Amino acid sequence: MLTPLMWILTVYALAAVAVHVYHAWQKRRNTRRIHYILVTSNHERQIEWYIRALGLYALFTGKRLGLTVLDLNSDDDTLGIIQRLEGIAGVELSISKDFSILSRGGEPNVKIIDLRNPHAAGHIPYV
Repeated sequence: MLTPLMWILTVYALAAVAVHVYHAWQKRRNTRRIHYILVTSNHERQIEWYIRALGLYALFTGKRLGLTVLDLNSDDDTLGIIQRLEGIAGVELSISKDFSILSRGGEPNVKIIDLRNPHAAGHIPYV
């Protein structure tokens, strides 16, 4: 049986947790979505890690991420891997073959990463 002091401490701890959860929820709700555009071509060996790294980044930072993969005629299993990862938490994932999406590169919350350049993957968080 809990003593009155234990009840007070328990209620206080629950209230503190509730305040922190509410603050995190408000902070996440008010943040803008960052949109990544990954340009790929035959990246079946790396694409899963890149998408999972962005999912971890979204989870740990509380940011909402959009991810569009622009595939340039991959003849390996890149598209199949991307389709299997569509339900990853924290990332709104879509696939495109339309080059006009690259025109969004001038928008403030859009980051284009051309994975055909070997050093471009360094711009992906946690890679």
